[in-house]
Amino acid sequence: MYEDVFIAEVREKAGLADDREARQAVRGVLHALANRLPDGWVHHLAAELPPTLAEPLWSFQHLYDQEVHLDFLADVAARAEVSPDDAARVARAVFATVASACDPALLRRIYQPLTSDILALTEPAGALLPV
Repeated sequence: MYEDVFIAEVREKAGLADDREARQAVRGVLHALANRLPDGWVHHLAAELPPTLAEPLWSFQHLYDQEVHLDFLADVAARAEVSPDDAARVARAVFATVASACDPALLRRIYQPLTSDILALTEPAGALLPV
């Protein structure tokens, strides 16, 4: 998926005003996600996304082994510069767009180490939850 299409999808799904907000949302969600995935999975996911959008995955993946102190949605809100009330909507929009750009079987494996609260945000129907 092309970067401009990816950003437009996130903007539309999240109801954001412009591309800048959509880029910030993508960056914030992927950064928060990178802190919660092991290295190998981060690399697999980054390879599936447009390179400039995947940059937070490459840059912040080293934090996985450290204790993550923030709740995922609080982390998303802070990094995406959205209100805590909007963090779930933004995270769902980014995860839905990632799902449309990536192989579902690969995403199931990548998301496997995530906690259930984060997995619940990855797909409205729970399609990516472990079977």
